[in-house]
Parts: sequence; structure tokens; C-alpha cells
Amino acid sequence: MPKAIKKRVTKKTTLQEEEVKGIVSHAMDFVREKKKTFILISSVVGAVLAAYIIVMFYTASLANKAYALEKEAFNYYYGINLKSPVQEDERLKKALELYQQSLKVKSTPVALFYLGNCYYKLNDYANAVKSYASFIDKYPGEEGMLPLVYQKLASSHVNNGKADDALKTLQVLEKFKNGVFKDTALIQQARLHETLGKPEDAKKKYEELIKEFPGSVWSAEARSKIGAGLPKEEKPATSAR
Repeated sequence: MPKAIKKRVTKKTTLQEEEVKGIVSHAMDFVREKKKTFILISSVVGAVLAAYIIVMFYTASLANKAYALEKEAFNYYYGINLKSPVQEDERLKKALELYQQSLKVKSTPVALFYLGNCYYKLNDYANAVKSYASFIDKYPGEEGMLPLVYQKLASSHVNNGKADDALKTLQVLEKFKNGVFKDTALIQQARLHETLGKPEDAKKKYEELIKEFPGSVWSAEARSKIGAGLPKEEKPATSAR
């Protein structure tokens, strides 16, 4: 009787186990690598998030500090909610100091505008000019405040003995937002020309105002000036030959 051939089951089983071990080993290595990557990414994200939270809290803290200084400066500027009466010059100097501190912590349009106002009221027109000019450079989008800033800047130039710069500033205001404040710019230019002893130039501005803005709040003043007759411009005397 022929001998039965035995199958080598053991060797095949051993081979299968080795394959499984290899697959499992590779899988574990893959998981370990992915875990390391995940931990690394999580650490980076966590660090970024922590930094963001710290910055947010720090920014909020600065904003609160700046607001507190600005509020105190506002009270001194207008002389309200003070514990005891203070002379105007002293109030304004204190307000100026507080606005300077506030701007060092966090710059805001209101603080910068009032800084210029403090200088203006203290007759420091050179620094008032710098403050208003800085406002225009830093906050070109503050359309609600800019017309007033231009007017204060022009007035500061006049008081600082620079009428030409004042006229240039008013010409900018004249064109601001497609001329929505042109009537205000015209009346101020006319007044300035009068102050400078240039009645003919003043008359032109008054007439332009009446023609273009008959319903303006400034038109009555312009009509009265023209109706009353502006003083004639003095011509320099010529020496007789």
C-alpha cells in the first residue's frame, strides 16, 4: 500500500505568523510615526493658540489702560468730575500729559485730536500743527472727524504765522468727499483773505459761496459782507520822481 504524503502544515503556519508579525510591526511603526507627527502638530497649534490668547489679553489690557487715561484726560480738558477746582492752564497741561500717556499705550483718533486741541489752547501752535498733521496721516479713514481736523489745522497755521499753509489746508477741505464741506472751506478762506488785507480775494470767495451754496448757513454772512462793501485793498505807495 502506497505511503501517504504528509503536508508540512507547521512550516506554512510559521510563514504565515512571520508575515503577520511583519505587517503588525510595520503598522505599529506607522502608528508611532503618525502619533509623533500628531503630537508635534498639536504642540505647535497649542503654542500658537496660547500665544494668540496672551496677545489678546495683553491687547485688551492695553486698551483698557489707554481708555482710562483718555477718560481722565477728557475730564481735565473740560473741567468735569474733578475733586477740586483747577485753573484752566493747569487743567490743560494735565490733560495734555494724560493724552500723551494714553497715546504711548495705544493710539486712538480721539486722543490724538484732543492732544492737538490741548496744544492749541495752550498757544503751542507748532505742536498743534504736528498733532493734527499726524492725525491726517494716521487716520485717513476717519471721515467724521477729518473736516474738523482740517479746520483746526488751518487755524493753527494762521496762528503760527503761516497763512499760505492755512489756505492750502482749506483748499484740501474744499475738495474733501467731493466738496461736501466746500461752503465751510470757502467762508474760512474768505475770512482769512480779509484778515490778510486782501478784500478782492475775500470777495471772490464770498461770491463763489453765494452762487454755489445759496442755502448754506454761511450764505447770510457772505451776503452781508458783500452788501456792506469790503474795504478796498491798499496798494503800496509809489515814490514820486
